[in-house]
Amino acid sequence: MNDELSVRVVLFRRDASGARVPVYRTDSGDLRESATVLTAPVGVPRAVVRTVLGTEVPAEFAADPWLHRHRALVFADGRCRVGAHELRYHEEFGVYADEEP
Repeated sequence: MNDELSVRVVLFRRDASGARVPVYRTDSGDLRESATVLTAPVGVPRAVVRTVLGTEVPAEFAADPWLHRHRALVFADGRCRVGAHELRYHEEFGVYADEEP
C-alpha cells in the first residue's frame, strides 16, 4: 500500500518590490523550470500537502496543459506559511518544513 500524498507546485519568491518572481531560472520565462512536487510523509507533513491541495489552481496555470494541476507557493525571505506549518526554501536543499516548536 502506498500512503504517499503529493501535490505539484510552482515556486515563487517576492522580490524587493513585492512582485512575484519564479524561484528557478527566471531568465528562461518557463514556469516549468520553477515546478516541483511536494510529497508526504517523505518531504513535508501530510497536513501541508492536504492544505496546498485545497487551494485553487491559479488562473494563469489553468489553461496550460503542463501546469493545469499545479498550485503556487510564494516564499518571502525563504519562508512560506501553509496552514499551521512553515515551509522554507533553500537553493541547495529545496523545499522543506520547519519542525513544530
